[in-house]
Amino acid sequence: MASIDALRGLAMLLIISIDIGGAPVLPALAKLWDSRFGSSFAEQFRYDFVEGLRVCFLAMPMFLFVVGLVIPISLNRRRAQGVGGERRIYLQIVRRSLILFLLGLIAGGHLLELKFAHMPLYNNVLEYIAVGYLVCAVMVLNTAWPFQLVLALALLTGYWLLFQFVPVPGWDGGIYSADMNLAIYVDNAVLGPFHRPGSWQVLATISFIANVLLGVLMGQVLEHTGAAKRKIALLSAAGTAMLAAGLVWAPWFPVIRSLWTSSYVLVTCGLTTLLLAAFVLLIDLLGYRRTACALVVLGANSIAIYMMAHLFDFRLIGNIVVGGISELCAPDVRDLIQACAALTVMWLIMYWMYRTETFVRV
Repeated sequence: MASIDALRGLAMLLIISIDIGGAPVLPALAKLWDSRFGSSFAEQFRYDFVEGLRVCFLAMPMFLFVVGLVIPISLNRRRAQGVGGERRIYLQIVRRSLILFLLGLIAGGHLLELKFAHMPLYNNVLEYIAVGYLVCAVMVLNTAWPFQLVLALALLTGYWLLFQFVPVPGWDGGIYSADMNLAIYVDNAVLGPFHRPGSWQVLATISFIANVLLGVLMGQVLEHTGAAKRKIALLSAAGTAMLAAGLVWAPWFPVIRSLWTSSYVLVTCGLTTLLLAAFVLLIDLLGYRRTACALVVLGANSIAIYMMAHLFDFRLIGNIVVGGISELCAPDVRDLIQACAALTVMWLIMYWMYRTETFVRV
């Protein structure tokens, strides 16, 4: 579905235009305003340890959600084809998870630098996707949607109970401080020297799986609901319910992206589901496919552009075209021009791959 590619493309656009690939268009744009508005706008693109929601906090849970979204669709297609049977499907799931985890080590752990003694482990979204995909794909093959819903709610509730009642040595339970909390303690204990400061994700695996499972449930809606109008109604209702539940839960379990709290998962997945409903309406029902082309191009090759943005600095390539012009401008304007050039180069590569039907699959 073009709407799914567009949603995945939006996640990629947010990730790339904030902090990777030499194309930080949005932070560069924020620097043009030397005012209170500019400062507030710039805040939306900083990954600080804060309570609440920022624009940059939407991208990664959206990426995880879309992975879950396509699981029931793709697995049902493979089952219908009947090639190799169930065993082959399980082998493909394991293979894909291992490749995603390896790509995550390359992107986030700098595996290609071969500095194994200082390589951070489990700190990239592709690694979280690898684990979430493995668990959720097995769930889809063996359980129905009611069990998947109960499991997602149980994971979110269990994650909250761990934070609320399990004390950290020297600290009580219910601590959500950036200095010490249960997630920090678990990461330090499990990863030791391979833990990256400011990233606490081992315990949050519980929440990552729930994040992907919520995507799976919305994928079931797309897969098993016939009329587009009914899909839109169900997605809108589910998105509103998740968003409301997350906001109601927030006073007891704050919306904190760094800890991937349960309220954060519900709020971001709720917003993502509402975006999906809007895309289904505009693209699949009303037919505005050309309008969404810019996002679809990115979403159709999400792994390719994500890895390219991590491995190459596209600002250097873009400067071949705009370097002379940008040097004539003020520093803040120069940064914006160079970031836009880098983003344009990446998009053009993805457009060429899209037109030639060159798709990177794992």
